[in-house]
Amino acid sequence: MAEKKKHLIKVQDQLVPVNEEVYLTYYRMKRREIYLEERDTANGVFYYSALDAEGTNGEDVIPDRSSPPVEDLVMDKLITEKLHRCLAQLAKEEQELIFTLFFQNKSEHQLAADTGIPRMTLHDRKVKILRTLKKLMEK
Repeated sequence: MAEKKKHLIKVQDQLVPVNEEVYLTYYRMKRREIYLEERDTANGVFYYSALDAEGTNGEDVIPDRSSPPVEDLVMDKLITEKLHRCLAQLAKEEQELIFTLFFQNKSEHQLAADTGIPRMTLHDRKVKILRTLKKLMEK
């Protein structure tokens, strides 16, 4: 009677007995991994994981082109805060007009129909308020 061959694979520095099917599958996968690494090396493929060091991840050095730079976000926040402070300095009626036109996205025509105030009057008020806001923002 033929003696059955033992199949062992190394898992966390320990040899573990497995059946022949697991053994063959494991070594096919291992060989495929080695082949792909050899092919990548031959083709000059570079992995950011090669930049991994203690405390840093190589992928962290990849710039994120899809999100805006931090400087732009900070500037936008500062300008927005200043705009809100300037809006607070306007009269209540002026604030309501700006809020309706710009924050509720109503057109001058819609607002004129809702309030009964002529559209050109609303337009002239809006232009005057925007000039005032511009002066306040430039201070």
